[in-house]
Amino acid sequence: MVSTRSMAARAKAKQMNRPSATSATMKELALCHDNVVHIACLVAATSPEPIADLLSLRATCKAMHAAAKERDVGKCVPLERLDNMKWMENERYLAIVNHLVGAGNPDACFITGVTLVFAHQDMEQGLLFLNKAATAGHKAAAYVLGLLLYKFDDARATGKKYISQVEDDGNEAATGVGVKRTNRECQQYRKIVGDVIQEATWKVGGRRGRMLVLPEDSHHCTATGCGVESGWEGYGVFCSDDCRIKHEYSKFFTEVMNYLP
Repeated sequence: MVSTRSMAARAKAKQMNRPSATSATMKELALCHDNVVHIACLVAATSPEPIADLLSLRATCKAMHAAAKERDVGKCVPLERLDNMKWMENERYLAIVNHLVGAGNPDACFITGVTLVFAHQDMEQGLLFLNKAATAGHKAAAYVLGLLLYKFDDARATGKKYISQVEDDGNEAATGVGVKRTNRECQQYRKIVGDVIQEATWKVGGRRGRMLVLPEDSHHCTATGCGVESGWEGYGVFCSDDCRIKHEYSKFFTEVMNYLP
């Protein structure tokens, strides 16, 4: 067969446009890595012993070793599954929490933020970590962050938004006749945050009760029955966001001030 110059040129162009074996292999490897990371995330999120199982995964092969070290995997570890380690191997637990903070784990950021604010009186850094956790959807972090921000005049509106995030009513109209707010979820997270504060501060010396000072604002409620607890669940119904957050602020700090350092 006689090969003309034009035929040779077309063949060369076709060869150049064909994906190389190396390029295809790299794409397959990237896809494979993403799948392995997804598997590691599922293990981290669902395992009753996530740290032990992630370490086992890392030992299986190079692909799993690389995947288990990804930040996305660290974000999925629920610290509530490490309760035994917290009491039996506290130093190791704290090291893991510190590592997971670097991965952006919401639970770890929440615990670190609470510890900084209430045990070390580092409000600035503590609020940063609490904000990271709340932004990731951590409701306990949103609860305490909302109350802490309520103390500051220029952040009071933001504080109320975080409390609305806890109650899942942030998309509803905040004002208007007949609008009601409850603290059904706030009750639950008040207890959770209180327990974490107590754990963070029990080793801090010189503990003393503090006098509760409710931040001043211009809102004065005149509604009958606003905030009165009713029903077997014991939650209150409030006429506005302002009344709800004032109630929660008072309740929360009244409960925790006895073990604040």
